Order: sequence, then C-alpha cells, then structure tokens
Amino acid sequence: MSDSLSAVIEGEQAAVYAYGVAGPHISTDGRDLLLGGLAAHRARVIALRERSDVDPPAPAGFEVPAITTDAEARQLLADVEARLAASYADLAADTPGGDRTDAVLAARECSVRSVSWGGAPQAFPGR
Repeated sequence: MSDSLSAVIEGEQAAVYAYGVAGPHISTDGRDLLLGGLAAHRARVIALRERSDVDPPAPAGFEVPAITTDAEARQLLADVEARLAASYADLAADTPGGDRTDAVLAARECSVRSVSWGGAPQAFPGR
C-alpha cells in the first residue's frame, strides 16, 4: 500500500472519530451536514479498505481537543476536512486513471465540507 493511500485511510478513520466527538455539540442547523459528512467518511473508509491490499486496523482513538461548544465542534470538523483534502490531493498525485479521479473528487468534497463548517477557503492542496 502506498504511503499516500495509508495516510488517506488513516485520515478517513480520524474523520469518522472527529464527527463522533463533535456530533453532540453541533446545533440543529448543522445536523444534516454532520450526518452527511459522517456517512460519506464511513463509506470512504469501507471503499478504501476494499481497494487496499492491506487492511490496517483503526486506531483505538485519536487525539482531539476538548469540545464543549458548537463553535469548537465546527472548527474541529473544518480542520479535519482540510487536512483530509490535502491527503487526497497527495493520493491523486500518486495514483493513475480512475482512482486518480476518485481522489480528486474526494479532495473537492472535503474542501467544500471544510468551508461549510466555517473553515477558510484554501488554494487547492497538492504538490
């Protein structure tokens, strides 16, 4: 498995974890975005594991800041999505064909979700 694919799988696992941590603190106006993001990341973890020649176990947990408010939860999710967008851009650079297209689309989705959570727009990440 390539380093970039491994980084994306770990990033997706971290995103699922972060959505679980942030979820109870998101106000009702963010619930649809929360549930949609969580479902997307869960589906990507499954798809990436099926594509990978190695199935790395998910870590028991990830280090995240203490979350007590809606604003802190939104910031956590914006940051996680931005980091994952960069990881997908690296994967796209290392991947040929249709898998490259999938990585580019995933990077775009993560970037859009990051901004939707209140993150600052970034230049499209990559090398």
